[in-house]
Amino acid sequence: MKTLKYSLLLAFVILAGCSVSPEGDEEAVLLKQPWIFGHGGVDEDAVKPGLVWVAPTTSAILFKVTPLTITEPFDDMITDDNIPVDFNAYLKLQIIKGQTPKLYEKFGQNWYAMSIQETFRTMIRDKASSYKMFDLAGNRQVLAEIQSETFTLITDYCKKLDIPVEILQVVVGAVTPPVEVLEETKRTAAQNQSILTQEARSKAEVSRKEAEVNKAIADKAYQNQMNMTIQEYLQLRGLEIEKEKIELVREKQNVSIILGQGITPMYGVGK
Repeated sequence: MKTLKYSLLLAFVILAGCSVSPEGDEEAVLLKQPWIFGHGGVDEDAVKPGLVWVAPTTSAILFKVTPLTITEPFDDMITDDNIPVDFNAYLKLQIIKGQTPKLYEKFGQNWYAMSIQETFRTMIRDKASSYKMFDLAGNRQVLAEIQSETFTLITDYCKKLDIPVEILQVVVGAVTPPVEVLEETKRTAAQNQSILTQEARSKAEVSRKEAEVNKAIADKAYQNQMNMTIQEYLQLRGLEIEKEKIELVREKQNVSIILGQGITPMYGVGK
């Protein structure tokens, strides 16, 4: 009787099996193990989201089949002008649905680390290190070129190795030079601005000097042409200045102008 009970219990366990339940963004790869004889291996059909029953000796490995974004940090990467910079590169990819068994069988569970990571990092490093620091840090076109070229290279690489993934995007983040370089750049920029300011001030002073000289020459020529003494000319210039003042204020409200013969005009401001 005991033998019968154990036999029935074993049969129940065998028939009951176990379940595999991938989530909506997952697929499962089944690894079959024979009971006693025969060959196991990877089931060539991926398990879609939902609940399935499998034998107790069958195990399952889950894979995300929605887009994945992988961040690769680069610290102290040397640029073409021998300056270390920091930045992140981002690789967005997606496992092709239904091909997770092939991915596992050919490239393993850690397929990215084993087959793509170092190649992707090398591509980014080779491209970025061929540019100078300021081009990487401040030229958007340079980053766009690195992204575009790396996207093509890593896509071709995955196709060549028949890795069942789709490359969706390559992005290079902001490139940061060392703090010392940033400080030196700020000092240089400040010095350059100071030089430009001084040059502009010098040009303005030269222009003003030339204008004053030209005006003096014109005034002297007018005085000579009109046979005026210096006193007569200064009196004329005084009248012209007063005329300019009147022109400036005559349209203003609450301003009164008092004129008298032989006296300087007076300007009163009303409350």
